[in-house]
Amino acid sequence: MEEIKWANKFSVGVRELDEQHRQIILMLNRLLSEPEARNVNSEVVSEILTAMFRYSLEHFKTEENLLRTHKYPQLEEHRREHNEYRRKILDFSAATGAGVKSVPQNLLDYLSRWWTRHILEEDMKYKSFFAEKGVR
Repeated sequence: MEEIKWANKFSVGVRELDEQHRQIILMLNRLLSEPEARNVNSEVVSEILTAMFRYSLEHFKTEENLLRTHKYPQLEEHRREHNEYRRKILDFSAATGAGVKSVPQNLLDYLSRWWTRHILEEDMKYKSFFAEKGVR
């Protein structure tokens, strides 16, 4: 799986959110480049995933607070996206605990697709909204 390279197309125009997105992509790239990433019992992978999951929760909290503060009209739809991500990651965690061998590859695929799509499609929906509000 290819590394995700940060580019301007990922910028939502809000400094704090862009920095958080960069950090998530860095963690994801670290995971993608980890030789142990396809090993269901890898401690290194478990540590990266745990850190990434915790950081993503902080990111969602920051993002949702900004959206709520500025009365973003699609906040609930955006929150549902975040909740679905949380559920999916917990499902992967349970499958990992059960020793399901296909989890590592499926998880890597999911994370790459989800974060790329979420930033480029879902998060971009609020870019002009924040720009109009003067949020940078």
